[in-house]
Amino acid sequence: MTAWLPCPYAADYRFDGERVRAQWSALHAVDDEPPPDSDALLQAWVLFHSGQFEQATHAGLALGIDGLSVANRATAAYAALVEPHEPTRIELFRRVHARACAHAAQRPQQPSAWYWQGDALARYANGIHVARALAQGLGTQVRAALEATLALDPNHAYAHVALATFQASVIDKVGPLVGAMTYGAHAAAVHRHLDHAQRLAPDSPAVLHECANALLLLEGEARLAEATRLLEHAAQLTARDAVERLWVELARARLTL
Repeated sequence: MTAWLPCPYAADYRFDGERVRAQWSALHAVDDEPPPDSDALLQAWVLFHSGQFEQATHAGLALGIDGLSVANRATAAYAALVEPHEPTRIELFRRVHARACAHAAQRPQQPSAWYWQGDALARYANGIHVARALAQGLGTQVRAALEATLALDPNHAYAHVALATFQASVIDKVGPLVGAMTYGAHAAAVHRHLDHAQRLAPDSPAVLHECANALLLLEGEARLAEATRLLEHAAQLTARDAVERLWVELARARLTL
């Protein structure tokens, strides 16, 4: 695999350990990640929030199981927001999923292990097309991993959004009846998870953007005004780190299409 492309906004966000610790609660409202318990882990998160995704991934992996959360979040952020080639994105999400499965096997009480397992598999499924992924039985795995995340940590905003988005994708592809009977996907549950995510992280451009996506998948034109409102909110936010800046710019680009 070729070297990763740089984050275009890395130069605008210069973090150090002290600044990351001071802003930890705000920076991690989306994933409810506990503060790092070592300087080495803290420095890996410094790299992540500064937009140095490849370096953050390597730093996290160097720490073994203790660094898998930051390594997986950095890889997923790069794949979703920077990498332009779909085959490379799919491969990166496959790697995140494999690492997260190993993480969950060793530390089953750690929510991030289950979250990255479910989220990466859901994004992999989107990459190979949801209908094909459902035929391979991936839908059940996605749902189980994300529900395990929320059972361990009901305040994991990203997990609420990911579960809602995947259920909306299922309903979009197979319809509400088959979605409900075969995959446990319900429109009411989609809305509950989206509402909960927005309560947990109301000023997260990532959450707002993905909530807009889920609404459009689920109900299309009927929710266009609400989805547009969410994107407009995301586009107007002041990003707290390089990752949020990527989400803000993505929302702005969506609004100009």
